[in-house]
Amino acid sequence: MSGNERAEFEAEVETLMPRLHRFCLTLCRDRAEAEDLLQDSLVRAYLHRDSYQGHGSFLGWLCGIVRNQFIEGRRSAARRRSLLDSVLEGASSVLGSLFTGGVEQPDPESRACQSEQSAMLLRALHALPEKYRLVVLLCDVEELGYEEVASILGMPVGTVKSRHSRGRAQLGTAFQAELDQQECAVRTGGGS
Repeated sequence: MSGNERAEFEAEVETLMPRLHRFCLTLCRDRAEAEDLLQDSLVRAYLHRDSYQGHGSFLGWLCGIVRNQFIEGRRSAARRRSLLDSVLEGASSVLGSLFTGGVEQPDPESRACQSEQSAMLLRALHALPEKYRLVVLLCDVEELGYEEVASILGMPVGTVKSRHSRGRAQLGTAFQAELDQQECAVRTGGGS
């Protein structure tokens, strides 16, 4: 393995690091565990980089490795937490970044509203049936294509499309219900 191969791999992965880290956060309970998972996954990807054959994106291939490393780690540690429970615990940081987009808000009131919307969206995500949560997260937050999500989750593309469509519809309905409930509470003096 030459230094040139390593440099090429690092350059290709560097632009994907924020997205890979966010995906690791959705799978793990905390930041340190996510960083360990990311590091282990990148080592595995580097060692097996010849197995990437260009079917789908490089990001999708790496997400598949991350997912497999996550599952292996859970099995070897004899933990029996479900994948979706771990996703939901990491989703608050992911959903928070959706609203901020890395841009500082101009005033405290805007930040408070944004934080409130993030919490409402997270509650709406929690309200989704388990079979829709991860598909919606991968398709809408990570912006992966159906084929990549199907490969990552080990299910047919048609199932991913169906779950994504139904999950988005249910997420929109649940989020709107949260907004309506908040608006009603504010009008009646019971809200913030």
